[in-house]
Amino acid sequence: MKKTICSFLLCLLLCACGSASVAVKEGIVVEYGAELKAEDLTDEKVALKEVKSFDAKKAGEQKVTAIFVNEKDKEIEAEITLEVKDTKKPVIKLKKEKVEITAGDKFDAASNIESVKDPVDGDIKKSEDKKLIKNGYIISSDVDAKKAGSYTVKVTAYDVNGNKAESSYKVTVKKKPQEQAPTQNNNQSSGNGYTSNQGSYSKPSTGNTGSNRPTQSKPQQTCKAGVIHPNAIGNSGKIFNSEQEAIAYGEKMDAENSNIVSFSYSQVFDYCDDIMNKWTVGFNYGNDYTVE
Repeated sequence: MKKTICSFLLCLLLCACGSASVAVKEGIVVEYGAELKAEDLTDEKVALKEVKSFDAKKAGEQKVTAIFVNEKDKEIEAEITLEVKDTKKPVIKLKKEKVEITAGDKFDAASNIESVKDPVDGDIKKSEDKKLIKNGYIISSDVDAKKAGSYTVKVTAYDVNGNKAESSYKVTVKKKPQEQAPTQNNNQSSGNGYTSNQGSYSKPSTGNTGSNRPTQSKPQQTCKAGVIHPNAIGNSGKIFNSEQEAIAYGEKMDAENSNIVSFSYSQVFDYCDDIMNKWTVGFNYGNDYTVE
């Protein structure tokens, strides 16, 4: 009887000594899409053979079963609670930081986007849903391709877990060069010895210098040529001698004032509605946008 009891106790002792366990870490956080490694789960020198019920693309808390192999090739099973977190934002790549077009050109804001991708899930598709908060990207733009000025295009991207990334680029719309009308010099006789050449009156060379030569009164002027009309001045209140000066001033004010959304520049006209070789600038402050 004593021999039987001793054998039983020895068996229990051997079994106890042969059992093995692994001390797992607490508060384990795994990056979304990452492959689990033994060192992610424990500080002990063991190999990770398998993790059951683990989904690397499922954010949130997960309860898994890990099977380790120790130095004696013995398998050890452990129940582990871990959390999968997605901390990586989408990546937006633009073709250019600045785009220039001429007024009247067709403009597609998406054409300057090279790619929008998630580091794990790959390509992110464009969406028209302005309330989008997951899995897609949207474009917001104030570009008026018909009006000269400086504008901004903004790209906002979201991955499947709601991580957000933003990027933007500038668009400069240059004024379309004005075509020069062909010069007309078709003088027509007025029947009084004088000729009319585009509104100016001149005496023909007749050799008659006497006091009895015909006279021509200059027509009354109904406008003020060469005098800038106040309606032609942009809300900057500034007048510039060249297009380059106007653009430089607009860019300077745009850079210094965060409340300016964009600006436009244009030539001014006089009281006769004739375009002058002067330029002005108007600023877009959001809802209050004054042009020219």
